[in-house]
Formats: sequence, C-alpha cells, structure tokens
Amino acid sequence: QGIIWSGRYLNRMEEIFQQEGIPMELTRLPFVESSFNLKARSKVGASGIWQFIRLTGKRFLNINRSVDERNDPIEATRAAARLLKSNFKSLQSWPLAITAYNHGPSGMMRAVKKVGSDDLAQIIQRYRSPTFGFASRNFYASFLAAFHVHIEYEKYFGRITPEAMIVYDEVVMPNYV
Repeated sequence: QGIIWSGRYLNRMEEIFQQEGIPMELTRLPFVESSFNLKARSKVGASGIWQFIRLTGKRFLNINRSVDERNDPIEATRAAARLLKSNFKSLQSWPLAITAYNHGPSGMMRAVKKVGSDDLAQIIQRYRSPTFGFASRNFYASFLAAFHVHIEYEKYFGRITPEAMIVYDEVVMPNYV
C-alpha cells in the first residue's frame, strides 16, 4: 500500500530534496516512518508521513491550534529535508544523519563521543543507552531495506501501479479557514 500511495508525492518530494541538496534516495524514509499513510500517528505523538514529533516539528513547521503542518506531505517534506541537512551538517555522515532522524542529532553525537568512532556499525555494536533501542539501532538498516524493496518492488509484490501524482494549486489565504 505504501508503494501505491507514494506515487502521489515522490516526484514533488524529489524536487524538494534536489533543491535542498539532499540525496533524493532519502525521500524513501517515509516507507520506514509511515508507509506514506497521511493518517499515521505514533504512540509518542509523531504525526504525518514523515512522523515528526511536535517538538521537532515546531523547529521547521507551523504547529498551533489552527494548523499542524506535520500532516501536510509537501510542507513536512520541506521540513524533513532541512532536518536531514542539519543532521548531516552536525554529524558529517549520511548513515549517522539518517539514524539521527530517529534518535536525534544530540543522541548520535553522544554515541559518537562515547564509542570514539563515527562508524555506524561500531556504534550499533558498542553503544549502550536506554534511548538507543531497537528502532534507533535498526533505523538505517530499515531505510536501506525499504529503499531496496521500493526499487525492486515488482520482484517482491508483482505488478503494482502507484497512484498518480497529485496535481494541486497553492493559494495563500489572508486568514485561516
């Protein structure tokens, strides 16, 4: 189902990541986060296809009583690109930046410091923390697997037709509706 839904957004997401100078492959992270389900919500309050928690979302998105841009797949994609770019700037490694998407950049910097290495494989083997659990430890591998399956989905699922890209106009409203 995620592959079918992804057709709505992937082309626009790739454009946004290209504009931000982020590897386009990273537009496949929503397969891990939400399978492109617009209604996805986590038990810790993450929301939208990019699964932003409220605190992280507020760094990059408009979230208030009237609007929650975490649930806008295009605005959330812009935010995800900026977050990933910030993670990479801090950590200087895409595997670490991607893992930081789940574990947080500060958590990954602590892991690098404690292990004495920026090699994700070493961190996974040697870093122990109550917050670096199964999801964080396996996030990069999950991303690689999801990316591979998306590229070769016919091999795994047979013929699937992704939905057509959503065509829309953006309009700036003087007030909220």
